[in-house]
Amino acid sequence: MNPRVLIVDDDTALLEALPEALRLRMNGIEIDTAETALDALDRIREIDYDAVVSDIKLPGMDGLALLTEIKDVRPGMPTLLITGHGEHDLAVQALRGGAYDFVQKPIDRDYFVRSLERAIQMRRLDRQIGEQRVELERHARVLHHVDRGVFLVDDAGVIRFWNPAAKAIIGFDADSVLGHRAEEVLPGWEAIGPEVPVTTEPGPGSIAPKTLPLEIEDQELWLSISGVEFEDGVVYAFRNLTEERALDELKSDFIATVSHELRTPLAAIYGCAQTLRRRDIELAGDDEQELLEVISQESERLTRIVGDILLANQIEAGRLKFKQREVDLAVIAQEAIDAIRAALAARDDIDFELAAPESMVVYGDGDKLRQVLLNLLDNAVKYSPAGGRIEVFLEPHGTGVRMNVRDEGIGIPDGELKRIFGKFYRVDPQQIRGVGGTGLGLYICRELVRRMDGRLSVTSAEGKGSTFVVDLPLRQIRPPEQAVVSQSA
Repeated sequence: MNPRVLIVDDDTALLEALPEALRLRMNGIEIDTAETALDALDRIREIDYDAVVSDIKLPGMDGLALLTEIKDVRPGMPTLLITGHGEHDLAVQALRGGAYDFVQKPIDRDYFVRSLERAIQMRRLDRQIGEQRVELERHARVLHHVDRGVFLVDDAGVIRFWNPAAKAIIGFDADSVLGHRAEEVLPGWEAIGPEVPVTTEPGPGSIAPKTLPLEIEDQELWLSISGVEFEDGVVYAFRNLTEERALDELKSDFIATVSHELRTPLAAIYGCAQTLRRRDIELAGDDEQELLEVISQESERLTRIVGDILLANQIEAGRLKFKQREVDLAVIAQEAIDAIRAALAARDDIDFELAAPESMVVYGDGDKLRQVLLNLLDNAVKYSPAGGRIEVFLEPHGTGVRMNVRDEGIGIPDGELKRIFGKFYRVDPQQIRGVGGTGLGLYICRELVRRMDGRLSVTSAEGKGSTFVVDLPLRQIRPPEQAVVSQSA
């Protein structure tokens, strides 16, 4: 249905020019005109216009008086008033009288069109709200069966209605909340309640819900919530967006992290390649070899990043297979340390120490165990910016084996310990300490250990370092020799 607008002005030239200008800019708009306020009122009583545009200065009844009459006849009809240049007092009176907007002469047509479009949209939403209110009142009992949480707070702030979906989402049954003030039973409601958008009329699209946090028994729930005000109070409707918000954060983290981590090695590779291609400079043999070495190292870095991403995807999709065979954990640990030491030759401020029985043969997937150790060691190096010692301990533990990786790095704040095994999490996300990485290493470790029926845990003290502990209930563990080999790098 095309929008219909009434323009009221005693200037016949404007009544001819303005409608033509609007028809050119607003496709399908229907425009009626009136030269007096009385004529306009007759039309308004007959037709429910989407908006009215009126000059303030009219013969007989002026625009301000017309505005008052419109509020009585058609309360929801938005009215835009046109004022002359410098008539600021009239403009203020117009807004106080309930005008949707005022437009000064000479009319800025771009601004006028935008304002009129918003007024028309508001009017249409008002109509939808009215229709929805009737439906809501007619089918109030249906609220017991909707999948959104719904509760009603009366004018005194007391909860009078609480549907089953509200119980399912928040966890409080109706008996524990009905008859109580909202701030007494909903933690933090006193703070977030005023932030919830509330409209005076219900209806689809009438108001955009706001996503707000609610702390329920140490759990943070993110609710998409809005309210509708009625004569006796406010009805709030909400959805649980906690998982969606977490997913959005993961997507955002993934894009930011991977784009940064890929950009750095690609820039290095590109720069070195461009230098090697130049014919206007002559590189010494050592210089050329150094550039090739950078290309090789950064290519390996790219391979590791892509490998982590693919491995994380395989884990999540359940496509990762484990090959069970006899493996020697002591050998795997030494190989992992040697590989990290070779890959991070520039970090000569790091000492590695391995403490393990001469042999610790277990039945498991050697490649996956090596991946876990490599990731833990790489993580320990990254978060040891000032150097120090990284220790690896292997020991029998109950019916399984325990692997410990301890560093003397920056440590992990207490509030972050529960999050560090999440995908893309990094202790130093802003790279203030220069720590890079995709944030997938610990996630991969946890998932690999979990799929081997093991457990990965961590203890840490901020500023003093961290110890990661892998407990694996491996079968067929052979009793280790008593001799212990300690090695320092």
